[in-house]
Amino acid sequence: MSLQGWHQIEHMVKMGVHHIRVHTVFTTAYFQKGPLVKEPEGASLDIVYRPVWDTSRTGVDLFYARPILRDEAGEMLPGMTPLVRQPTVEGTLQRQIQYLSQAIEALRLRFGRGERFRLLVRINSVALATSEAAGEVTDVLRTLNAEERAHIVPEIIDFPKSLSLNTLDDITIPLMAFFETWIARPEKEQADFTPFANLNYSGVTLDLFDKPMDLKLAGKVFKLFIQRSSHRRLPTWVLGLPTPELAKLARISGANMLAGAYMGRDSVLPGPAIEGDEPFMV
Repeated sequence: MSLQGWHQIEHMVKMGVHHIRVHTVFTTAYFQKGPLVKEPEGASLDIVYRPVWDTSRTGVDLFYARPILRDEAGEMLPGMTPLVRQPTVEGTLQRQIQYLSQAIEALRLRFGRGERFRLLVRINSVALATSEAAGEVTDVLRTLNAEERAHIVPEIIDFPKSLSLNTLDDITIPLMAFFETWIARPEKEQADFTPFANLNYSGVTLDLFDKPMDLKLAGKVFKLFIQRSSHRRLPTWVLGLPTPELAKLARISGANMLAGAYMGRDSVLPGPAIEGDEPFMV
């Protein structure tokens, strides 16, 4: 991390979590990368929760708050990735705030019943791209108490295609005062995972978005991604696995954490923690 970044974290600690204001500024070009996904009229954001299996153990104490879109009839729209950037920073921010607020509410409901588990949530880096936007995100995070924060694992997504250490520094700093660990979903163009290792990321994710993939091709994709992550000693998370065959291939290839539609365990609320073996532990 840059010296400026450490000074900012030190300042956050002195001020206390409840008074943090961040000062993240990116260039306009950052918001214009890649094609935007056109969503159907009347679509609305929702969340389903699915287990995330640590392949080194039995049982599950981590659940992924998977963002989805529903049509006007309430049916899930397949193939949508609703937390990707919207046409504007403001649009991306509004979607992000809605998602985080809903996930936190679900976590609190379960915690209020005495259940304890961890929750994987997605945060779009564009929602941290200006001081004003990042301030609104941290306003939501400040509503979390210390125990709730300790049970949340943020996954940062939608990075710039060209990601420097300084830019990643700016993206990550707003979250460091709230969480003990964080992971990243690198862009396809990101061949070197060194920046994530240097900023203490605790893993990287590969998401298949529940879409089928040829096993031979998948084997090559898993091998390359896991080589890159292992080179920097970053655990590999493979999400969105649609079939048991792909899940087993990911595990054999060396993936550390697995989740996907193949589990058949999507739920409207996260938890409760799972003990013992389950059929999805392939």
